[in-house]
Amino acid sequence: MKLFSRRSWCVALLAGGLSVAGLGAASAPELRTFDARSLAAIKQAHAGRPFLVAFWSVSCEPCREEMMIVADLHRRFPNVPIVLVAADAPPHREAVRRFLSGYTLGRIETWQFGEESMERLRYAVDKSWAGELPRSYFFNAAHEATAHSGVVDAKWLGDWLAQAEKTARK
Repeated sequence: MKLFSRRSWCVALLAGGLSVAGLGAASAPELRTFDARSLAAIKQAHAGRPFLVAFWSVSCEPCREEMMIVADLHRRFPNVPIVLVAADAPPHREAVRRFLSGYTLGRIETWQFGEESMERLRYAVDKSWAGELPRSYFFNAAHEATAHSGVVDAKWLGDWLAQAEKTARK
């Protein structure tokens, strides 16, 4: 018994090929290297504007939940800069890229720790950060930060992004 005609087999192969080529899936975003000076550079790039920096890891289950929340809300508030930083050592770069390619991130900036000394990089960001993930920093237009450990509440984040978007338009 013939399950597929030659034509339907070709259509199935073409559809699968398009998905593999990335037309049906998110592609891996540019992944910048995060070092002790990166937060200062990020602040300078977003001078006078509110923005969010969220630290996460491929081995952090709660980070997956937060990634979905952040990616979803970014579609509603695309004008508020969001920066994602993988707190994973450089040897895990390919795992980070695979993880990120599973999400539609739009214009969200993506970075990864660029050295093995995670403690040194965390200290450069926040002297009181003990390494818990996810860890987010909400910067207002004056770049005063509010830190949050754990998965951020979707409603709270949506409200913060709405306010940040209003501030950014002024």
